[in-house]
Amino acid sequence: MASIKLYGFPKTDPNAPSVSGFCQKLETFLRATSFTSYTLESTTPSSAPKGKLPYIVLTHADGRAPETIADSHFIICRLVALGLAPDLDASLTPAQRADSRAWQAWTEELLYTAVVQTRWARDHNYAATYASMSIPGLVKPIVMWSLRRRLVELMRTVGIGKHSVEEVDQLMKEWVDGLDARLEGKTFFHGGEHPTLVDIVLGGFLIQCVGQRSNAEFKKMVMENETLKAYTARSTKTWFPEYKELLKELE
Repeated sequence: MASIKLYGFPKTDPNAPSVSGFCQKLETFLRATSFTSYTLESTTPSSAPKGKLPYIVLTHADGRAPETIADSHFIICRLVALGLAPDLDASLTPAQRADSRAWQAWTEELLYTAVVQTRWARDHNYAATYASMSIPGLVKPIVMWSLRRRLVELMRTVGIGKHSVEEVDQLMKEWVDGLDARLEGKTFFHGGEHPTLVDIVLGGFLIQCVGQRSNAEFKKMVMENETLKAYTARSTKTWFPEYKELLKELE
């Protein structure tokens, strides 16, 4: 049987979400596709192949050389191509696949970027971000100062950091309102009986964001929206029932 080492950020609590939405998304995919032969490994982006997390080392069952694969999207594509995980979108039409990809891009490229901006640029959220990072005490102040400076500069480079607080909040609220409308009356995004890949993306990022104290504004928006709150609760119960504290909040 093939096995995976999933490299992500260190976790302060094994029964809580990752500090990274992309790491949480990938583990959600593995849980949803019943790929159980994986282990979580802690590392830093500086040691990752593309300078970001997650990445995996895939050990093949037939003795081939292990593969190192970076980026959650391409990891999922590779696992499906190798037949190690099912194609969750196999039943979708081309139009539905396009709709899923658009929502994935909205979530990963705009919504999550806005959330990250609030975590690192707003002092009250940064205090929670600081507390959530599992870094040795002696070097933590220096590492976190460097990380904050680099990420705030990066957010300005990509554009989100040039917006006002109100404008960033508006971008997050537009996503919440859009998903609320899209999920109305449905258990899963496309209305079927089983989740598709977009549910992994949406569920994974919602679990991660609601499970953090470092994005107070976005978490409040989700918790005040009954549709998204229920969707997050279902996703957590289905794929991460060990997240007891998060489930209590979502009750």
